[in-house]
Amino acid sequence: MGTAADPVAVTRAPCETPSMFGGRRRRRERELAAKDRWRTARKLMDEDVTVLGEQVSGLHLDTRADDPDEVAHDHYRRALDSYDQATQLLAASETAEDVVVVEQVVADARYHCAAVLAVQAGEPLPERREPCFFNPQHGPSMRDVEWAPPGGTPRSIGVCAADARKLSAGDEPLVRMVRVGDRWVPWHQAGSITGAIDAGAQLARSSSHGVHGQQNLAQAYLNQTTNGMDGFHRR
Repeated sequence: MGTAADPVAVTRAPCETPSMFGGRRRRRERELAAKDRWRTARKLMDEDVTVLGEQVSGLHLDTRADDPDEVAHDHYRRALDSYDQATQLLAASETAEDVVVVEQVVADARYHCAAVLAVQAGEPLPERREPCFFNPQHGPSMRDVEWAPPGGTPRSIGVCAADARKLSAGDEPLVRMVRVGDRWVPWHQAGSITGAIDAGAQLARSSSHGVHGQQNLAQAYLNQTTNGMDGFHRR
């Protein structure tokens, strides 16, 4: 057998070239980035699903003594089914893309909740529209209104009925906030859960630049309120 100094033994030993090492490192970085995206997405969607469960339970159609309207009952059943589906999909998710699929299921459930409330109030069924601009947890938007961010240009946005009433009264609606670095920024700056995921992924990548890099990223998102197209993505 060759010793450690035996040339034959040396040539048979595994050899790692710089390119192989670099390839493994890049692959590992991609895996970590994908995991960060999934964790960010799951955290946001878990909040949405939790709120949705409270909203479905708040309809109380399964505990009412009188028989609910057939249309309301049908929408309630669909809302409950969508909630159950969202819960199962989220629990089984392994990638950020899996979580993005849950967003549409949650949006469907929100619509059916809004339909139940409309029937109970004797109002027409709502249209299927984009989520409320200020907070998608409010359900589908009901009206288009003119609104401008501080120091920005007015634009037309879709909002829920409650936020429309607040704006008409001169009040500012409560806006859903998302954590970016050491700041909380408005949800609508991301435009969707995909945008929020990307913001979280950028933050994770910036962590190698230290605290200042994180603060700069957070500030960049805050600056969107006054830069470009008022800093908001058009739907």
